[in-house]
Amino acid sequence: MQIEHSEFQDQLVRGLAHRMNNILTLFHGYVGLLLDNKNLDRGTVDGLARIQDGAKAACHLIDRAHAIVRPSNVVWRDVQLGDFVRMLRPTFDTLRGPRTRLDIDVDDNLPPVWADASRVKSAVFEIVRNALDSTFHTGGNISIELRPESAPEDATATACARWVSVRVTDDGPGIPDEIRGRIFQPFFSTKKKAAATGLGLTVTAGIVSQHGGVLRYESQPGNTVFQLLLPCRPDQG
Repeated sequence: MQIEHSEFQDQLVRGLAHRMNNILTLFHGYVGLLLDNKNLDRGTVDGLARIQDGAKAACHLIDRAHAIVRPSNVVWRDVQLGDFVRMLRPTFDTLRGPRTRLDIDVDDNLPPVWADASRVKSAVFEIVRNALDSTFHTGGNISIELRPESAPEDATATACARWVSVRVTDDGPGIPDEIRGRIFQPFFSTKKKAAATGLGLTVTAGIVSQHGGVLRYESQPGNTVFQLLLPCRPDQG
């Protein structure tokens, strides 16, 4: 599961994102000025507020689409994924349902991965957030396991002997057979939330591909597993 890139696509998305953000910023600003008018009736205020919320959602959508392409300022360094997951624990707790249990297990000898910190953090976050969403209403158990791993057979980063596995398991309803071929497609989403963009797994797959990693999943009712495998620095092998 890899996202194909081209320089033309990168430039196109960057250009469109820049122009659209400029337009939406101007739009958002003028709506804000209108809302400052204290003489507007409640219906008009509510309508303008909905327009403003729509502009914010559009900006968020553009940012997510922009994240699919390769940024020009990637900063590669050793990243301790265990530290990231522990740091995100309070955020995960705010997103999980009242009857959902979340367990985190990080191997004591986990090596650092060679990555752009902000992007790989986003990839891990998206996988966990999907598990949290799947169990929010029904309740259940989610586990996040981080382990050292040897190089997978389908890896593209063949010079790296040491890898890290991030395995996220939930006992939610699973992914229906009829949509499994679509979950990595841009803008596809089963979520009912207005803010859902359908880009979470698309962005995640792009980030993993950029890092030479591997993204796998298997799902059945009561057991869904997403595994993200990332390489360490090549000279550590």
